[in-house]
Amino acid sequence: MNKRTMFIVAVVLQLAAQAFGGVWGAAVAGLLIGVALRDTGAFRIGFGSALLACALLLAYIGARGGNILGFANMLGGNFQLPGAAIVAVALLLPAIQAGGMAGGAARLLSAEN
Repeated sequence: MNKRTMFIVAVVLQLAAQAFGGVWGAAVAGLLIGVALRDTGAFRIGFGSALLACALLLAYIGARGGNILGFANMLGGNFQLPGAAIVAVALLLPAIQAGGMAGGAARLLSAEN
């Protein structure tokens, strides 16, 4: 399976995992991506697919009428951060977690061979 096809499969997997499991779902999906990709590129595909899936889910919430920036500004007010920083962290957290799990699993499995 080539990298482009695997990225598309990873995005679909991340969408389902994040929709039902949140950040923990992203981690489990990242682990599955790492198992599927034992060669190079597991971290990049895990990170990119989780980032894209989270952005698509946030866009879906926004399209359904959710006030994402208003909620982020309210949370950011507690920490004296702008709402955009909260949204950026919300995008990066599952991406870093899924990328790390994918890269770690791929590295572990490639070391065993």
